[in-house]
Amino acid sequence: MRAVDDSSPKYAAVLRVLRVWKQLPESDVARMLREYFLITDDFREMEDQGLLTLSFVGDEYMIIPTTLGRLWLEQYESERTEE
Repeated sequence: MRAVDDSSPKYAAVLRVLRVWKQLPESDVARMLREYFLITDDFREMEDQGLLTLSFVGDEYMIIPTTLGRLWLEQYESERTEE
């Protein structure tokens, strides 16, 4: 049997935090969601998919959700409630 790596729960957790805070430094998001062990590449992957934007401010990235990211989270949560 092969394990499937589904990043959706991790993405949803990041987007939920950003829904509340609007934008946060990368270190704050990683600290709030320790159970996912988030690294910069995780956020870059989400940016590549259009779910958030990364802006380098000071000495780290500021993470900001996109409209697509907010829509993705709404869709993900509605699918989870239907199960």
